[in-house]
Amino acid sequence: MNVLLKKIKMKKLFLKGIVLSSLLVMMSCNEKKDPVQYNNEIVTVINGSDKHMTDMNSAMQSKDYDKAEKVRVEWEKAIDQDIKKMEDIGDFNGDAQLQNAVLNGLKGYKKIVTNDYPKLIDLRKKNTQDPAAEQLLLNNINNAFENMAENVNQASDKFERDYNK
Repeated sequence: MNVLLKKIKMKKLFLKGIVLSSLLVMMSCNEKKDPVQYNNEIVTVINGSDKHMTDMNSAMQSKDYDKAEKVRVEWEKAIDQDIKKMEDIGDFNGDAQLQNAVLNGLKGYKKIVTNDYPKLIDLRKKNTQDPAAEQLLLNNINNAFENMAENVNQASDKFERDYNK
């Protein structure tokens, strides 16, 4: 009889433990994010492309097109990782505007790094004298970077206005 009572008590404790664990998990899922911490996480992801951009500009200016291609490949992989990080960060307590702006910006970077930079590197590497094609690629790259930066800055400004309380 004593063993039976111990088994019943252990089952009750086990069930209480499961219920308590479930409640803690549910509470942590509903936990509100801190706007400063959220913004800092996003800025860290955004800044990830700065190094690649600097390395790309350096390689292109020094006419080291093999290095430029290596930078491009690394940058493309890093963008994929940054997109995953942004997806993992998620929205801010149900507000996905800043997250979506950054994701769209990263996807735009990926398009440039995947499509425009290979063409520009190839054009310069082969020393093809096609100033119009080169200028078109440079304009595409610069305009895309400007548009993405502007969209992220607008979303960031709105985020700051909405949550700087």
